[in-house]
Amino acid sequence: MIASTSTFECITPCFCAGADQAKAEIRPSSIRGALRWWFRALGGSKEMETEVFGGAEPITASSILIRVSEISSKSIGRLPQPQRIDPLSYILYFPSVSSDKKRWNESACYGPGTTFKLHFKQLRRIDPQAEKKLSEAFLAFRHFGSIGMHTTRCLGAVQCSEVNAGSWDSAIKLIESARFTYRQSDKTHKIWDAVLKEAGQWLQNDMRKEFGAGGNKKPAKATALGSALPVRQTSAVYLRPIKQNGDLIFAAFEAPHDKVLGAASKQLHAHPILQSRDFTNAPPQAPQQGGHRRSR
Repeated sequence: MIASTSTFECITPCFCAGADQAKAEIRPSSIRGALRWWFRALGGSKEMETEVFGGAEPITASSILIRVSEISSKSIGRLPQPQRIDPLSYILYFPSVSSDKKRWNESACYGPGTTFKLHFKQLRRIDPQAEKKLSEAFLAFRHFGSIGMHTTRCLGAVQCSEVNAGSWDSAIKLIESARFTYRQSDKTHKIWDAVLKEAGQWLQNDMRKEFGAGGNKKPAKATALGSALPVRQTSAVYLRPIKQNGDLIFAAFEAPHDKVLGAASKQLHAHPILQSRDFTNAPPQAPQQGGHRRSR
């Protein structure tokens, strides 16, 4: 049975809160929800998911216990206030206006460098296939986990401090074997806003140009990149910076469409959005004349 205590680090700003939306809080329920997403996206069946995480039909208690302790918080300092359409603002604008001001403030955010202990324990024996899938979900979360607000767009990235070159290879092979598409840049950064800026350049000047969200007179479509109209669809593409050897690197993964997308979005795509992307190239730049875009 699985039992572990691991140290995790926030590598990008993490806007996570509980009952008090103005106060940052890392909740076991948030981590449980992220693990459940990974379990499902990596191929766990509905029956296995209920056995592991619990459910109402049939009534089943969770087989795992998650606790968080020893939070050593780092302040983000002064939050940037997105004012114009540049790459960093393109990433941050939507979360800055989509929630009330209680959430978009320094006290509601754990800054990069925040660490905490994650205690994970399996309470009872479960089906061996379900236990294998739970181990895989936990491995993926240790490397690519994220919690809180706007996790599909770089925020809330948490990473186990004990990962190494060998475990990175295993984690990438795991998700690719489960039909994820994975891409990463070969450019390194030292500060979080620089890696988010690179992500913003790819999102604003490349992916959103091909798969718009209905802004700038483009018709709204339900795409794998996420949309609000004509139906709401959470993005299957996660822009997810990683940390290796002390450096931040822009990376992205795309979950299998049949695991996470609704019917309308699946019908629009013959191939994953990331399949044709190569982030080792220089990120595209916006035209000098600019423009006005609202969609995220």
